[in-house]
Amino acid sequence: MPDDQAAAVIHGAPERNPVTGTSDSREPTTVLIVDDQALLRNSLRSFLQHAFPDCIFLEAADGASAIEACGTHRPKLILMDVCLPDANGIELTTRVKTLLPDARVIVMSYKSGKAYVKRALAAGGWAYICKDRLVTGLIPMITEAICREPGDEAGG
Repeated sequence: MPDDQAAAVIHGAPERNPVTGTSDSREPTTVLIVDDQALLRNSLRSFLQHAFPDCIFLEAADGASAIEACGTHRPKLILMDVCLPDANGIELTTRVKTLLPDARVIVMSYKSGKAYVKRALAAGGWAYICKDRLVTGLIPMITEAICREPGDEAGG
């Protein structure tokens, strides 16, 4: 199946905790990257695997495969693009939060207006990040998202 088709792709072999640098026996954190651009998904996965080697990374190219991956793999963290070929990422965030109430969703977009941020957070997003800030802002945001306890929803 071509990379841009609907199947979720799983990557990662957890070995150590990215925060403490030690091995532990906890269940690895599963992160789902939802974006229709294969190059961005692959780049994000590669970038994040270096920062979070004990996480398992899944990829989805559209809303249907994202919902399927959420049901099957129950990720703790979802990186959600706003513009998908078959869904609006903000509306999809609401569906994901219904399926996985404790999951954190970081909404990603090239759009930076306050209205987008407000809509994403109102839909259940934990945080919102502009794609032009991914390199500098995503790692600290993910670190905060996976280290906080469920119910502590003070995302950035």
